[in-house]
This record gives sequence, structure tokens and C-alpha cells, in this order.
Amino acid sequence: MNLRLLLVLVTVLSYVAIGAVWFITDDPPVIEEEEPPFFYTLAPEDLRNIRINTGENETSWSLRENVSRWFFDDLDDVPADLFRWGGITQLLGGPRTQRVLAQEIDDVTLYGLDDPSATFAVTLRDGSVVTLLLGDLTPDGINNYARVEGFPQLVLVDGSWGKVLERLVDEPPYPEWYYSLNGQPREVILFDNNEVIRAYGWDRETSDWYICDIPLLTDPCTGSQLADGDALTAELEHFGNPEIIGAVELNLVEDTLFEPYGTIVESPYIAVRIENRNLETNVIEVTRLTMTIGDETDGGAARYAVANETSDVIKVNADWAERVLELFYGDELADNG
Repeated sequence: MNLRLLLVLVTVLSYVAIGAVWFITDDPPVIEEEEPPFFYTLAPEDLRNIRINTGENETSWSLRENVSRWFFDDLDDVPADLFRWGGITQLLGGPRTQRVLAQEIDDVTLYGLDDPSATFAVTLRDGSVVTLLLGDLTPDGINNYARVEGFPQLVLVDGSWGKVLERLVDEPPYPEWYYSLNGQPREVILFDNNEVIRAYGWDRETSDWYICDIPLLTDPCTGSQLADGDALTAELEHFGNPEIIGAVELNLVEDTLFEPYGTIVESPYIAVRIENRNLETNVIEVTRLTMTIGDETDGGAARYAVANETSDVIKVNADWAERVLELFYGDELADNG
């Protein structure tokens, strides 16, 4: 074979090889089918509103970007508790497990999706809404059948995921200052100018309320003067159902920041000892409800306050607060009978 023919054959084989490589490596374009926007694709920072419906109850929250806090939509200026709310937006950004069970749902009634046990609707920064419908539990009780509204796929989500979110409706994440009296009051201590000026204690042996001797020497405090138990119980019920208007300032970290509101250490301060018996351990658990009552605001219609040692300044109804202040400056609730 002469050299020219050999070079021609080598050239031809080179082009064939190049063509073969091109044919093998140049895959045809992939046509992507539209997939439902599963919650795990949602960036937490894009969420602006969350609405959860459990069939019996519905609650929603909106993000206030100026303070970077989520607030209840149905309550005036009441934010979600930071501890309870922590991680919720991340949780809504992705169920623990999720997979497509079927590309199309043959019969929604078979999976409880005709009457969902819960609905989670998330409004995003651009105004779009993604809604997940939660159906029945799977036979093994581990997952829930679900679907994203507007898409035909049947998916599975971890059963505990829905339970955590449903609890936000059944046990709303109120801030600590949005309280109600839950338990047995056993002591009331009233401070003014950072000094105890009056106190009441409940005697375990007699089951009666007494006006405590000052200085306080026991916990709970005791005394020899019998108190008007019925009158004190009525005042405690009043204090245990506060008329809270909403938050004024959140997360104040320095004492001086409370001064413009009059909620300082010298202001009237009430501390109520609450006892609850844990039925499982038979141990008495002790908590306290507290409030510092500050200056008037809104032309005398409200007062500033700080409740339960939080770093938030709130507003309470002025008439409600004046009745609480009567415990400080009104007549002692003595049993004169």
C-alpha cells in the first residue's frame, strides 16, 4: 500500500471516528415535564403569609418585613412567639419525606383528599400561592397522602410534618405576654418603687387566703390577717384575663429603652404564683404571671405594660389596668366579717 493511500484511509477513519463520537455523545434534548411546586422548593425567605386550616379551625400569619416578625392576622399587633415559631418557615419549606406515589389520582376519596384533614396555603413574595392538601394517613400510619392544589400527582409526606403544623392552630404560638390564668393562684405580691407594699398568700392547711406579713419570710408568704377570699378570687380572675391591645416595641434589650413607656423597675409590678399538679408525676409545678404597669397612652385609653418578664412593651386597656392598680392603692382585701 502506497503512502498516499494510507494517508487517505487514516483521514477517512478519523472523520468516521469523530462522527461516531458526535453521534454517541450528542444526546437528544430532554423535554422536562412540569412538576408540582413541592414545598421543599420554597425558600423560607420568600414566604409572606401562612394559612393553616384543620377543618375545624383556621389561623393565618403574615410577615412584617420592617420588624422581621410573623404576626397573627386575626389579632391586632400580636406576634407569634419566637421560641414556638422558630423553624416553622423552614418546616414549610420542606416535609421530612416526600415522594410521588402516582402521576394522577384515580379517586380522591380513596385518599381523603375530597375532604382534606388540613390545608396549608403559603403566599410567596411574588404574590403566588402554593397550597398543599393533606389527606388520610397511609395504612402504616407513617405518612399522609397529599397533593399540591392545581397538580394531579398523588404524593406522600411524613405524618409528623402535618401534626407539627396543625398544632399551630390547635395550640397557637402566642407570645408569653398574651397570657391567661391556667392553674391555682397561691400568692399575690405587689411591688411599688421596687418594694413590696402588699401581699396575699393561700394557706394549704386551712385553704384560706391571708394578708401576708411584710417583710415576706416564707414562700408562699403567710400572715395572721384573714383576707376576703371571694373578693381576691374575683380580682385574680380579672388579672388572669387581660385586655391586651397589642405590641408596641419588641425585643428591647436595655433597661433604658423601657423608660419612655414608664415600664421601669420602680413602676407598679404584680407577681402571681400559679400552681399546677402534674397528674403523671404528682409533682406540683410552679409558674408565675407578672406584669409591670407603665404610663398612660392613647389619650388615657390604654397603658403601656410589660408582662411575664418579656422584652416586649405592650398596650393594655386602661380601665382593665386601673382595676389591677386598685390592688396596689385601694383598700386591702381583708375579711372584716
